[in-house]
Amino acid sequence: MGKVTGFLFAALLCCVSMTAADAGEKRLVIGANNYLKGIYSLDILEKAFLTTCEALGVDSVIVNDEGKLENSVSGVDNLIAAGVDGIVFFGISDTLFPVVAMKCEAAGIPFTFYDHMPTDEVLAMVGTASNYKGIAATVDINTGSNIGEYALAQKYTKAIVVTGETTDTTHSARTNGFTRVFENGGGTVLTASYGPIDLSSVMTRANDVLTAHPDVQCIYATNGDVGATVIEALAKHPEINAQVFVTDLDPAVLDGLQDGTIAAANGAHWVNVNFATALLVNSLKGNEIRDEAGNAPRFVVPVMTLPSNMVDLYNKYWIQQPPFSDDELRALVGPNVTIRDFQNIFDNYNIESRLQAKIKAGLLSQEEFDAAKNAK
Repeated sequence: MGKVTGFLFAALLCCVSMTAADAGEKRLVIGANNYLKGIYSLDILEKAFLTTCEALGVDSVIVNDEGKLENSVSGVDNLIAAGVDGIVFFGISDTLFPVVAMKCEAAGIPFTFYDHMPTDEVLAMVGTASNYKGIAATVDINTGSNIGEYALAQKYTKAIVVTGETTDTTHSARTNGFTRVFENGGGTVLTASYGPIDLSSVMTRANDVLTAHPDVQCIYATNGDVGATVIEALAKHPEINAQVFVTDLDPAVLDGLQDGTIAAANGAHWVNVNFATALLVNSLKGNEIRDEAGNAPRFVVPVMTLPSNMVDLYNKYWIQQPPFSDDELRALVGPNVTIRDFQNIFDNYNIESRLQAKIKAGLLSQEEFDAAKNAK
């Protein structure tokens, strides 16, 4: 669904609520935003949100921010005006979180955050809101650091980064994490190309930095769509022999891992929206998930590094079907659920543990798993 406003938005929400009423029950309605539809790494978050809502028996409404900060705020206004029961918010900039928190608090709407981990100072500000129910997100500076460590281990000393806007807390943090680790380890980041993450902008910027730095040894693309475009740009520069590293395990990235055009990739952290949604639904059903100090939870969702021999299984059990089953998601909502139930999942979130869960569910055989794990 594109960005919906005014009468059309209210009519849509009314239809959702009427459908639930016709079924003889009052279903919760949860609103969420997609910062920019058409970008795979963002659309997969939306897909995971919808999957979670369906598993938990709640209705869902999505607004499209169309890649504009101001639309992130107006989208929340629209969700509040339409009377949703709660909001799961994706913030692209730290400046947005306090504004959204203030609006939700004034309206008495419970809310959670997902995917982008704001600074501790920002979280301290929003944490005072009684309707703030927590966050499940990734620390993106660690995501970039992980790739920087890999590049150093391969003995590379010259890198470029192709990334998003400086105001985008995800892309800037990944860039900073990579740069800090790489340069502290003796490498040089020749340039970091910031800008819009639409494909035409990335292609132009990637061509420009490759032309300017033909001696580059490795390129870090800070999300999957950027990575796919960097590969296209690099193919136009046969004089350059550089490895590509990517964050986000998109289908094109998986293909690149298999055919060797991508040297390494990390990701699979987009499941954070599953848990931000479950936190909110718990609260709406009367179970407040809190830490030992009584505060709303701050969950850091790990980033997984995917080996090439596991690409096929990842494609099947993360992309083609959800990594967490409906039963696993439903087990995270209920009067006896605690913060430890959530944390146990994050403590054990990796390729092998998730695939072992698929084996236990009878969806994957041990033989198939062993064959992939032992493949060269």
